[in-house]
Amino acid sequence: MGVIHQATAGIRRGALRRQLQAVAAGKRATVSIDLEQPGVDVGEAIEEITNRLPMESMPVQRLVFAFKRSGTADRVVERLAAKSPQQRARSARVVGALQLTEAVPWVAALLESRDRAVLDAAARALGKIAGARSATALVLAIQRRGLSRRLVAELARAAPDLFVEVALTEPQRPAVRPALAIAAGLRRRQTAVAPLIGLLEHGSRRERVIACRALGWIGSGTAVPIIKGALVDRDWKIRMSAAKALGALHAQDAKDDLKYLQIDRNARVRKAATQALYRLKPR
Repeated sequence: MGVIHQATAGIRRGALRRQLQAVAAGKRATVSIDLEQPGVDVGEAIEEITNRLPMESMPVQRLVFAFKRSGTADRVVERLAAKSPQQRARSARVVGALQLTEAVPWVAALLESRDRAVLDAAARALGKIAGARSATALVLAIQRRGLSRRLVAELARAAPDLFVEVALTEPQRPAVRPALAIAAGLRRRQTAVAPLIGLLEHGSRRERVIACRALGWIGSGTAVPIIKGALVDRDWKIRMSAAKALGALHAQDAKDDLKYLQIDRNARVRKAATQALYRLKPR
């Protein structure tokens, strides 16, 4: 019986995939989808087609039109409030795959869920939809829940230009500014260098640690003098973070400072300095 169920589910997935591919290619204008089919993840099937495609691309636009025309998009949004966590998570995945911007408020509400699968699906959906509303929803979730890898990663993906940079300069709750700094580092935009330098100079211990690493990820040579100054900070975590950042930046003029850290009283700082010096060796 298990083999039969697996085979049946495989047939359903294949039929769904062919239907969606026909719509995306313009060979078909409507969809007929049973969202309750066992063993079939509609969002996964859509993602196979829409991954890495911009919202304005014709395949995505054709799929969105077909889902809306058939009323399936409305049913998907309604299922975001379903009792079943699996239904909510799968619906969020469909919303993200189709980049349904009008569903952002309903997806954002799922960020309050205690179910990890629902939370992750909602965060991924907002990351794919992107834009200021999605980014704001993710920031508010970080305010409530604290720093989370998934929320920060999706914030980095969702945030429009200068959203993170402006937010870094504004008053924020304790967990938010470190998350913004990580997001800025992940985005690797030079526009974030000045706010991150400001955070390194005037932020809390945690913010300064993360600002060092983020500047290293961005590859900001202009930040090297400021980061070198952090090598003599009283806090060992800041010294360690600065050493790692200088290694990532291949800051040759920091060799002597890093060599001095090899006799630091903290073993982790010594290790970070040694690793940074190794990265500075000519290859």
